Amino acid sequence: MKFSGARPATASQEAERLSRVIFHYAARIGSEADPDKLLQLNADMARDLVQADRCSIWLRDSSSGELWTKIAHGLPEIRIAEWHGLVGACIAANEAIVVNDTSKDSRFNEVVDRSSGYITQSVLILPLRSHEGDVIGALQVLNKPGGFQDSDVKLLAFAASFSASALVAQKLRQEAEAARLLFHELEIARDVQQRLFPPHPPLIRGLDIAAYCRPANLVGGDYYDFLYRPDSELWFTVGDVSGKGVSAAVLMASLQASLRTQLNGRPSSAADIVSDLNQAVCSLLGQERYSTLFCARLNPFNWTLTYVNAGHIYPRLLRSTGTLDLLDRGGFPVGLIDSADYEQADIRLESGDLLACFSDGITEARNSRGEMWEEDDIDKILRDNRHKNSTEILGKLIEAADDYMGAAEQADDITIVLLRVL
Repeated sequence: MKFSGARPATASQEAERLSRVIFHYAARIGSEADPDKLLQLNADMARDLVQADRCSIWLRDSSSGELWTKIAHGLPEIRIAEWHGLVGACIAANEAIVVNDTSKDSRFNEVVDRSSGYITQSVLILPLRSHEGDVIGALQVLNKPGGFQDSDVKLLAFAASFSASALVAQKLRQEAEAARLLFHELEIARDVQQRLFPPHPPLIRGLDIAAYCRPANLVGGDYYDFLYRPDSELWFTVGDVSGKGVSAAVLMASLQASLRTQLNGRPSSAADIVSDLNQAVCSLLGQERYSTLFCARLNPFNWTLTYVNAGHIYPRLLRSTGTLDLLDRGGFPVGLIDSADYEQADIRLESGDLLACFSDGITEARNSRGEMWEEDDIDKILRDNRHKNSTEILGKLIEAADDYMGAAEQADDITIVLLRVL
């Protein structure tokens, strides 16, 4: 239904006409759930409120620097440069513009008329503002018989406000849907990532093992892995990819796959494994990402541990005597320097020794005041509980870390691998 014609002769007739227009659209707008149809109704109502010929709703496209028509009566989508034409002038000035003779206004853009064949004689444009006051677009009505008046500007302010609210609500719905889909994809990624971790530590006579990883987000960049050959050795790794989230998780999965490929090839040197991995990461990523890594081989027959520490938090070797050794031999993080050399070290484990490997989610845990957890407190937990089994010690560490963080958000992934010689 389109309300048009000459302006009524009396104020009462005009009031009656406006009432009919508002009544006609109010029920339809109130019951319309489709966002695009709702905007179309807003445009139709704006046109009919001021008895114009056409209405269009313009939006800003910041990515392309253009203005485009979300709704345009009688025309397909139109795109123009952001600050061009009367619409651009309205958005730039953030104020209404009334032009009743477009041939006398240099700001008028004739390109659209030339391409469409439509003749624009008079224009009224109002900025569309978000609830925060930001200009998100413009509402434009064209060609009112006799020209637009100040009363039309006031009348269309209602329709412009309604259109802006509808646009903002539509954007929020779209963002909410995008967030829902992203969350669903992250949940899938989390499930896939969890399957990359060993389902349980290997069972080795004389060795008690426990492992744990809790990402700060749905997916993370920490990892650990075990590869056990009953006839020879246990290889295990603990790593921490720089950054968090999906990109860190992708690199984490790639590193783990590469390490498993090398370890399945029965390597003889831990230093060679880390060196080859470093070259591969540098050639692929060009130092954009890196990972700290602790890679070790344990001979379960003579309890000799051969390890390389590539920039990782120093694992603690708590001896049965109560002394504490830090395993610090190795080199730079993997992927940081393509020419890095790595050094491996051998150390003999004894009955009662406890090896504790962490990521910095443990050593750099912070409370609500931003204070970092003291490493001496971590070492004390290890000493106080060294006679317990690995699973119990791991539980004590997680409980203490959570107690220290309190209400503070977990800022980084938390990973712990414990090996205790019986």
